[in-house]
Formats: sequence, C-alpha cells, structure tokens
Amino acid sequence: MDRVRADAIRKKYHFRWEILDVIIGGRSAIDFTAGFHITKFEDADRFIRSYGYDLDNPIERAEIFGFFHEALNFIRRHFLQPDNPDGLKLEVPRKIIELTDIRELFMMASLKLYNPVNESQGILLRNWACATLKVMHTIAHLDQDIRSTYFADIQTQIFDRYYKVIHRDAEGQLYLGERDEDAYRVDLVAFDTKPSKSRNSMLIKLLHKPGNVSEDIFDRVGIRFVTRSRLDALRVVKYLKDNMIVIPPNIKPSRSKNTLVDVDDFRAQLSELLSRAERGDLDEEGLMARLEAAAHAPLLSQDNPHSSEYYRAIQFTCRQLIKLKNPLFIELKELKALAKVRQSEDAIVKAVERINLKYLQKEVRFFYPYEVQVVDERSFEENEKGRSAHSEYKKAQLQTALRRVMGILADGIR
Repeated sequence: MDRVRADAIRKKYHFRWEILDVIIGGRSAIDFTAGFHITKFEDADRFIRSYGYDLDNPIERAEIFGFFHEALNFIRRHFLQPDNPDGLKLEVPRKIIELTDIRELFMMASLKLYNPVNESQGILLRNWACATLKVMHTIAHLDQDIRSTYFADIQTQIFDRYYKVIHRDAEGQLYLGERDEDAYRVDLVAFDTKPSKSRNSMLIKLLHKPGNVSEDIFDRVGIRFVTRSRLDALRVVKYLKDNMIVIPPNIKPSRSKNTLVDVDDFRAQLSELLSRAERGDLDEEGLMARLEAAAHAPLLSQDNPHSSEYYRAIQFTCRQLIKLKNPLFIELKELKALAKVRQSEDAIVKAVERINLKYLQKEVRFFYPYEVQVVDERSFEENEKGRSAHSEYKKAQLQTALRRVMGILADGIR
C-alpha cells in the first residue's frame, strides 16, 4: 500500500477519542483537554456558524466579543490571585488580552497561530485559549435562557402560592396554615425566600458540575421553612402536599434529598404509636414525645461532594406552570384595531394591517423549577456554622470550577 493510500485510510478511521467521549460517552466539553483541531480561519468560521453565531452579523460578532471580555474578567476575578486569594498565581497572556479577531482564539486552541519560537509558549496559549472558550461557552448558554426575561414575574407567581398560607397570629407566632385556628397549622421559626442568584454565582454553579446547563439551575428561586422540630418539618411537607401547594407529579425526583429525618424508621414507629394511643396506652403528651423521638436523623450518604456530611435538611425541587400575558400581543391587537378604523392608504397603517397575530403568543407558558428546603431550628443553626457553613460549600464549588476550567494551568501553580 502506497503512502497516499495509507494516509487516506488512516484519515478515514481517525477518531478523536476525547471528542467521541463527549458525544457518546457522557463526558462534558468543559473537561476536554486536548484543544481544538482547527487549521485555518475558514474552519473557525464554520465552527462558530455551526455553534449558532454568524460573525458576518455585526451584532452577533459584538455579542461574541462581549462573551470573550466577560470570560477574561470572570477568570481574573474568580480563578486568579490577587482577586481570589486561593486562586492561581498567573496572569492572562498579553496575546490573549490583545486579541481582536475571535477566530484567533480557536487557532490558538489548535496550536495554529503565531508559530512560537518554543513549543511551551504555544502550549501555554492553547491552554489559556481553551480555558477562555470554556467560560465563553457557559456564558453563551446562560445568556440564551429565554426565561430569564421573565424572572421577576416567575418569582411573584411562585412565592404568591406560599405567601397565601404564611401568617402570624395575635401573639406574633409565625405559622403555616389558613388561619389561626387551623387544626393542621404548623408553627414556624422562620420562612425565607431566596434572593436571585448573581450572574457570577450562576456561572460558577454551571462550571463546577459536568451535567449543569443553564436550564438545570434549579435553585434560582428558593423557599426555606425553619421549624421547631424535625417532626414539624415532616408536617410542613405534609401540609404543602395536602393543600396542593406542592403537586407530587411536578416534583423532580433526582433533586429530592432528605438528610433530616429517617423516614423509614419514623414510618415503622408511627403506626405502632398511633395504635397505642388509640388503645389508651399513651396519652397525647406521651404520643407527641415519642413521635418527636422517632423523627431522628438518618445515617448520611453524601451524593454532593461539596455538601458537608453534617448538613441536615429536607430539599426537593418543584416545577410550576408559569403563565404570563404577552404585552406585545395586546398592544399590536389595539394597533391593528386603530388601523382598521382609519382605513388609510398610509404605508405604516398598511404595514400594521398585514401583521398576523396568529404568529404571536397571546400568553407565554412554561414550567419553571424552584427549590424548597425544610429544616428544624437546631439543624439550621448547625448548618450555618463550622464545617457546614455555606461559605465553605461555595469555596469548594469554586475550586472545582477552577480546576475544570483552567485544566493543566492549575496543576502545581498556587
């Protein structure tokens, strides 16, 4: 077999195994370390166009360059010293900073630009280009989540269904229930709604975990109940279910987590305790004491490597159907009605008359996830301090994101 034929066959069966692993092996592109395989600017154009952007469109070109600058600022602020004292002792190379054509970034990532005198300089630029592109990719997906436009309305609709059953009685006691004399009310220590996540916080969350995409940030909207006891925490969940504030079919099963109460043991003891109370073997005070004891903490098995083993809570993710009126539909409908009345030959009026409202949604509808956390007062206090502190959780997230994005650049450099 001659060399030309051998090369043709080799090319035909040349698999880039790391890329194949991203497509069919479940690996994340953020963990990709081998760089790009783009040999000329035309290939970079084609890649960017296939990704979804057109560099010939000045608006889209400016948008991509905005992603580039935001990515560099994000890396400096969160992954490098001095902004992050635990970050890397590195500086962004000048050739990256001074870049004027985004295609050059792809060429650097493919070791096809500048032909540096020593190979190490080219590899350094490749690693920096890859790190920058990873963050740009994440920013692009975050920016194109159409639901973000409606975030304030989303929060209002979700929180409203909870605010309707959160009250204070005459003594100032906060409770979950319809009214003060509600037989099933649950007294609360606190009820909190989570403020919206900052943009950088969402980027870190997306970058730290392989499976995270913008649509899968489930805790942008969050609610927390703090109860007096673990038993009351279970009663909160029961109340939300019984009153159809939480609809079980709209729960995302993979997001449910309980490290607060050993439900299996509680369930086993509950039936026997209720039977004893019915027979008169236990008075109501004795029953409550035993139920409180039965609602003990489980042995923990951690699925989230960034959560402390001491963190105790019930957490689950609901999805609510959000319904939003489209103000543009109403305004165009009114405009068309005015145009019809005027019966003018004016070009603007004729253009308005040609607008077909069937291509415009009268109401925007979509399911949106939100997180509910229920925790007893003692566990809440323990969660907020020491090894369970939220700041430690965030720090661990950031370090994971740093290692995934910076790759080889992070090895041995502090």
